[in-house]
Amino acid sequence: MKLRFNTPTLLGGCVLLLALLCILSIGAPIHFSHERNMREKAVKARLMTIRTAEERYRARNGVYAGSFKELAQSGFLADSLSYIPYTDGIRFSLTATTLPGKSGRKIPVMECAATYSQYLSGLDKTSIADLTEQANANGQFPGLKIGDTENPNDNTGNW
Repeated sequence: MKLRFNTPTLLGGCVLLLALLCILSIGAPIHFSHERNMREKAVKARLMTIRTAEERYRARNGVYAGSFKELAQSGFLADSLSYIPYTDGIRFSLTATTLPGKSGRKIPVMECAATYSQYLSGLDKTSIADLTEQANANGQFPGLKIGDTENPNDNTGNW
């Protein structure tokens, strides 16, 4: 039995396969960008809620809360808001300390952050690694954060 190939059908199949590969190669970065924007919007909203809670805590206590447990127990933040959106129960990192000011006065500072690898998990690993590498090369935090424990910045976001 001799196998015969229908050349036009074979070429047509190859053209369809190549067209599909082209569409997927263009669509993947667009999908990643769309998902990233959607997730970052949710993370930013959560960070702003945490910032508001931390500022209320500081107004009452003179320092920032160093943990989500303190914020929850004082009634400023629901415990569920300490989790990073689009993760399986990963909490934001939260640190609080004081820095010496120029006059010698202690300045309370805080930092709350989520890395790209945390809130973009489940998406293209290469794209996440590229974002992280680019941020590190530019001396930036590889993700989203509010505040800074090294330089007082009035708890602004890095976006």
